[in-house]
Amino acid sequence: MQFAKKDMKKERIIVGMDGGIDSAVTALLLKKQGHECIGVNISFFEKITSEDEALLEQFKTKLTPEGQLLEELRGDEEQLEAFRQYEKISWNKKINRIFSPWASESEEKIRDICRLIGIPFYVTSASGAFEERVISKLLESRVAGIWCNPTIDKATLVLETLYSKLSVLKATKIATGHFSKVIPVQNRFVLSAPNDTVKNDCHLLTQVSNEVMSHLKLPLADLKTAEVDKIGQLVDSKTISRVELEKRAVLRSQAYSNEEIIELTDRYIARSFIKENTIYLHDDDSVVGEHKGQHQYYLGQTQYKTFDNKPKLPDSKIVSINMSRGFIYVAKAKELTFERIVGNHFVNYEVVDTSRPVECYCRISSTGKGYKGNLYILNNGNIYFDLDDKSEGILFRGDHFIFLTKNGPSAKVIGHAKIFQTGQFIDGEFYRLPLNKKQKEELEEAQSRPKKRELGF
Repeated sequence: MQFAKKDMKKERIIVGMDGGIDSAVTALLLKKQGHECIGVNISFFEKITSEDEALLEQFKTKLTPEGQLLEELRGDEEQLEAFRQYEKISWNKKINRIFSPWASESEEKIRDICRLIGIPFYVTSASGAFEERVISKLLESRVAGIWCNPTIDKATLVLETLYSKLSVLKATKIATGHFSKVIPVQNRFVLSAPNDTVKNDCHLLTQVSNEVMSHLKLPLADLKTAEVDKIGQLVDSKTISRVELEKRAVLRSQAYSNEEIIELTDRYIARSFIKENTIYLHDDDSVVGEHKGQHQYYLGQTQYKTFDNKPKLPDSKIVSINMSRGFIYVAKAKELTFERIVGNHFVNYEVVDTSRPVECYCRISSTGKGYKGNLYILNNGNIYFDLDDKSEGILFRGDHFIFLTKNGPSAKVIGHAKIFQTGQFIDGEFYRLPLNKKQKEELEEAQSRPKKRELGF
């Protein structure tokens, strides 16, 4: 296969390599264009060695049923130090298991890919930053009853880590296999949709600083995935396939709803924040059951259980978690609809006139779903987006969405924001959730009152 070399400045570029076909093709294209590429893999996890496994096995006989060191060994400083090491290894192993879809291919395989392409390869660790900026934020958001998008946090961390290596590796640019365009507009860099109509990674890059964006190359933006896969056949036997990449992406997108995350709660969430309380039905405040802590539940959950194993309401989902008191509310899924999305923290790319309502598309980060409607820019970063057609479901506070000029390739990104709430209008009033019993009664009473007759003078 021939690759045309464009007339461009040749640079030394750090390419983020995860062992997938997208990053491999990114490096291959840039090298064929004449750039000097350096493959860098970012490890988000601590390695567990055979010695570590041996220590874990050895300590099984030295622990209480609660996992603490036996009392008769607590006076031995050597045993205490070994126990601290045991806890650290156990924790790292748990992180590695729960977040396995976030891991790259093995260093050996990525090294082979780089050798095949003909570029040097380095590994750098960001395990501490990953735990602090992705895992910790995810857990805190769940307990607080707020949505978060850890895939965005991870993508931001990847680019910032690569950027931090520019000086030491004497490089001028960084590159990744994201499908998005970065376009200079006046004194800043903004995002634009790629040529592929299905694969769009713009939302993953919205939290990246202008400084990092100014050093970023995304060569896959002009290609479609089918074209990338065809080029990738040159190294396909070594890379993670498109099917496997998409499978892992789905698992990463489900991180917020991963029930195994409960195992990590004690380290991140103070026990005083965890409340034992009641699960209510939003419709009439009737009791569904009791629970032993809101950390065991998450927004949008449908397969929830009560502490006393009462049967859950059919076709219902959790729509609200009260952090301060521990109340959890569920609603019947068929009653959830919205026609307006209220947002805050809006970042305006200033690529269109936003002094008036903007007809555009919005795309939700957590689901990838798109909606056509009108965007209204308010003060202090607040916005609302009115859908052309009412939609079923509910979107949660903290989720992220972007606005595009059209639903297609090369669409300009107008800006992005965080969701504050969604809801619908009933008799002119805005409601986040379906009307509960009391609200229905009040509305019926108001509608039954005789209206004042306008006399016209």
